[in-house]
Amino acid sequence: MYFLLSGEGQTDLGRCSDNSNNCGGNQHERGPMAIIASQIAEEKIYYPFVDSGDCYGYVSKAELAERARELKKKKKPLILSGKKRPKETTFFYKNARVLAMCAMEVETEKNDTVVAIFFRDSDGTASTGRGLWQAKWDSMIKGFCDEGFERGVPMMPKPKSEAWLLCALKKLPYQQCDNLEQRSGNDNSPNSLKEELNVLLEGQTSRTDLCELVTDLRVDSSKITMPSFLAFKTALQQALDNA
Repeated sequence: MYFLLSGEGQTDLGRCSDNSNNCGGNQHERGPMAIIASQIAEEKIYYPFVDSGDCYGYVSKAELAERARELKKKKKPLILSGKKRPKETTFFYKNARVLAMCAMEVETEKNDTVVAIFFRDSDGTASTGRGLWQAKWDSMIKGFCDEGFERGVPMMPKPKSEAWLLCALKKLPYQQCDNLEQRSGNDNSPNSLKEELNVLLEGQTSRTDLCELVTDLRVDSSKITMPSFLAFKTALQQALDNA
């Protein structure tokens, strides 16, 4: 089995060590969300895939965008004709379709089953509520399905990954964490999740710092029960069941 990851930056799923847009696990600098995904997968496959560079690869946000532009030039429609899709969700739909294409190419190349994990923060303001998160999630699922790929997994914290980390690190760890999902995803907000995490960790919020928190189980993914987290966990487990 092979895992194909696509994230937004180094502090979520990580980055390619040479700053390229596409790399194998041996050239990948993993982020905290990649370790969390590996921990969840390990419950079913019995090994941490991020510890084996041959078991996974990474595709950047920029790579997906470039692939989408190439397909548009080739006149391959990424949006079904006659179908109107809300502007807020079009990006998620297109990129999920492109990641599905990448995953199927890897399956052919490696003659192996691929599970694709597509990380994006849902962001938004508190006023957008659950509806927009659900619409973005559904768009990702639709994008995977429209390419006929059954093992595509959205990983979309609500409103962003800092909320999942804060759930474990706040004064009362893992308790009433659903409230964090109602916060704004805007980093310029007076009640910014990113700034709260920065203060709590006294500025120690680099990729390696956050990875250590997850590896050392100071952030224990098995104890997080936030709806957006459980949605990802369930989707990943189902994809592994279908592998």
